[in-house]
Amino acid sequence: MSFHDLGIPASASTFLLATKTSPLPIFAFLIQNTATKQRVMFDLGIRKDLENAAPSVVELVNTGRLKIPVRRDIVEQLEDDGVNLESVSAVIWSHSHVDHTGDMSKWPSSTDLVVSSKMVLKTYESNPASTLIPSDLAGRKVIPLDFDDKSLPEIGGFKAHDYFNDGSLYILDVPGHQAGHTCALARVTPNSFLFLGADICHHPGVFRPTSKLHQHVPCPGALLAATRLSISPSHVHAPSFAAGEFDLASRTTPLLAIPDKGYFEDPVTARASIEKMTDFDANADVLVVIAHDESLRGVIGALPASLDEWKVKGWKKEGTWAFLDEKNPAFRFGLKTAAVA
Repeated sequence: MSFHDLGIPASASTFLLATKTSPLPIFAFLIQNTATKQRVMFDLGIRKDLENAAPSVVELVNTGRLKIPVRRDIVEQLEDDGVNLESVSAVIWSHSHVDHTGDMSKWPSSTDLVVSSKMVLKTYESNPASTLIPSDLAGRKVIPLDFDDKSLPEIGGFKAHDYFNDGSLYILDVPGHQAGHTCALARVTPNSFLFLGADICHHPGVFRPTSKLHQHVPCPGALLAATRLSISPSHVHAPSFAAGEFDLASRTTPLLAIPDKGYFEDPVTARASIEKMTDFDANADVLVVIAHDESLRGVIGALPASLDEWKVKGWKKEGTWAFLDEKNPAFRFGLKTAAVA
């Protein structure tokens, strides 16, 4: 498979991308169009001063249900790395949860806020359950992307906005987690891409393995052999177990699943979105990066990091199956670990 199989138009335009993380991890992405030098952010991570967040968030913090230590927020990290905030033309929110919206009050008024037109932008003042506060939206242009436009192309089954109008960055309508949830497809070389999955799901085991992934990006032999004993039948019940051993090669459905109750407003739609994403995941030209993927931290290395050479560096081969390595922090399938979606 190549990227052409996903229906992505050809283009010579690309962008450079760097990523940040806090211990959760929560990935945020600085995007620069290589032709125009225009910069945007895709997501902002979480704000540092959660005591000033919406009341629903403050309650979670005060009751100990939300513990996310933030030493430096995304703005501080960018400035420490020499990025002038004035050079960032827009912030694109994948959705409105507090671990993605950051602190918009720290951004200059010249920085637009781009969201899906399906996103509910009511603050806690009119909707007590909202995690948005007035300063998230005040004093700047808010640009809604209309995904009901029938003229929009589809890429891999998702409605797509060509953000820079040159094929370098597509904002995708990916429903399920929250109304207005979006992902991004970034062209980092003419024939390699990053699928920025945001909160389409929270663990790579929710979309791996699949039969097409086995075919196009097979698990390295040593890891394949190790999973026979490392994956416990107490977590993964499947007919592929024989004599107490797990047979990853015969497993063609993901190890984890979206629960009926949890962090997804529409679990049925979320599952359909994830199924579409598996085509990208099985494509040798695309690296999928979801927002909270612990498994990639050892692959990418120290952050911030440029991701534009992921294909040359072999991160697809190294990272796709890393979540099944017992030494990887994302491993959830042993006798002493808990399987969660």
